[in-house]
Amino acid sequence: MKNTDILNRINALLQRNVKLEQATLDNGTVIEADSFETGSPIFSIDGENKNPLEVGTYTLDDGHVIEVTEIGVIADVKMPIGEEEVEANYDKEKEEMSETETQETELAETPATLEEILTAVVDAMQPKLDELQAKIDALSGAATEMKATLSTQKAVKPLTHKPTEKVELKSKSFDPQSLIFAKLANFNN
Repeated sequence: MKNTDILNRINALLQRNVKLEQATLDNGTVIEADSFETGSPIFSIDGENKNPLEVGTYTLDDGHVIEVTEIGVIADVKMPIGEEEVEANYDKEKEEMSETETQETELAETPATLEEILTAVVDAMQPKLDELQAKIDALSGAATEMKATLSTQKAVKPLTHKPTEKVELKSKSFDPQSLIFAKLANFNN
């Protein structure tokens, strides 16, 4: 597995879109929930706005009854009495939606927990780490050989500067005229 595949899987996990189920009440209001089950949050949709559904009993256009006893939370979902066909249609739609979600999940094929993700990343990176370790071992072996070679060489004495001429310092007074005459005298010789 390539590193890019692993990173793509991690990104898919982090950017997973949550698909919410939508239904319509018998009065035409659109409602939305993670799933129409007890304890799920539920909202009414008004254009771009989502508002938690108020406390009350609501009938869906397919006959199901949803009870909300706490603002924005489904307390109970009841099926209409004697309407088994409605239940079959509802279950069929739910299966179709879950199949779509399953297909999307299969495309990502991502581990479910952070521990599994990290394990997959470490497993994918292990060949690279082994390769780097082999290079480090080779370099340390070369360094050992270099030290052994250098230890067999004779030490050379360092060079020191020993001037052959002694420079005498003349008096600190500077006489430009005598300097010029000295230069002229040396020039003619």
